[in-house]
Amino acid sequence: MRRGRESLIMAARRRFSAAFKRQVVEEVLGGAATMAQVCRRYELCQTVVRTWKQQYAQGRLAEAEGVGQDQAQRIQELERMVGQLTMENALLKRAVAYTLQRRSEASSPLSGPESARSRGGVS
Repeated sequence: MRRGRESLIMAARRRFSAAFKRQVVEEVLGGAATMAQVCRRYELCQTVVRTWKQQYAQGRLAEAEGVGQDQAQRIQELERMVGQLTMENALLKRAVAYTLQRRSEASSPLSGPESARSRGGVS
């Protein structure tokens, strides 16, 4: 019996976060669900969940503390940059509006540069 081409194509490998792995393992260990129920619910293989249980027991599913600090520092830096760019953007918008206003005043026949000067007469 030959298999079709569809069966030869492997599905993309899924990646799971440490938080998700901890959640699954804690469901099994806490008795909220059996391993079979958790595997069906999340479409996982029992071998994967057993591996995660071993990693959990060894403390390898804990989040690294340094990663959280690095991310917080990066977020703070990006927020500062966003604030600076927002201020620069507002300044540039005001400059463009000012320039356009000056141009329209200069080209207006009523308020142009010629109307400010007197064409003879009493000063």
